[in-house]
Amino acid sequence: MVAPELDPWIAEVLRTAEVKPDLRSLRAPSAVRPVHDPLVRDDIAPLRGRSLPVRLYQGLRDDCVLVFFHGGGFVKGDLDSHDAQARTLREVTGRPVVSVRYRLAPEHRFPRAHEDAVEAVRWVHENAGALFDGAAARVAVVGSSAGANLALGAALALASSPSAPVAQLLACPFVSGDPALPSRAEFAEGYGLTSRAVEWFIEAYVSDPAQRQDPRFAPVLSEDLAVLPPTVLFSAALDPLRDDARVLLKRLRASGVHVLASEEPTLPHGYFKYAGLSGAAKDAVVRMNTAFRDLLDDLCADVAYPEGELE
Repeated sequence: MVAPELDPWIAEVLRTAEVKPDLRSLRAPSAVRPVHDPLVRDDIAPLRGRSLPVRLYQGLRDDCVLVFFHGGGFVKGDLDSHDAQARTLREVTGRPVVSVRYRLAPEHRFPRAHEDAVEAVRWVHENAGALFDGAAARVAVVGSSAGANLALGAALALASSPSAPVAQLLACPFVSGDPALPSRAEFAEGYGLTSRAVEWFIEAYVSDPAQRQDPRFAPVLSEDLAVLPPTVLFSAALDPLRDDARVLLKRLRASGVHVLASEEPTLPHGYFKYAGLSGAAKDAVVRMNTAFRDLLDDLCADVAYPEGELE
């Protein structure tokens, strides 16, 4: 049963489309294919002992390169499935984007995706000028759901290095893995992503329950969140992962990290994919990317940035 407080357009879709934890169906090829764009090209990131497919989106600005990690519970998703999100990010912020196809579980379990994220961000930083014709060696990280986990984990791992991201955009982040958080029970069913599916994703990713306490898996458990850059944090109020975002927001602010945050009251997890049919989802996506653009504008111009809740 779909909850009545959901945006009505999304509620209609979810009546017949609840997330099912089945690897074959989750990885079914998407019917959507990216449109041809001369400013978009596929490439390969040569990392240590492996290579990762990446998609490069040329931007109008060259002061910062955005490294994007797609969602999908660590087990699904690719460059095509999240192409629209990467294009919107490029179009609204004006910055070049590198979308990363990291290794997926269960074939590649924790911490492989985390390692891919860290090395991919470092590679983009070291090669920004070659990838985007003289772009500045400055990076920011962006991720949705499990991708937000990887973006945040990379920002933590690289915080004391030359490749440290200058900002991060986290959308509907999975950062805790704690099944006891109230939102896991409150929104267990009827909102698209189910709590049962969340646990299935986790079990596919980790090989030992003790890894749930590893900050590379649950970055909100990191003892030094103060090293993180200014953050835009968008979440959904009707999401079993809602409290992941709330706990993260509380800890970031307690650590002195500058955060611009918004919790969308009528939207479920992963509302970005509904932007084409829901006015509320489209508005949230525009505000999220615009807030990140404004933050990057200030950071790249060395201007002080505001903090607070976004209306």
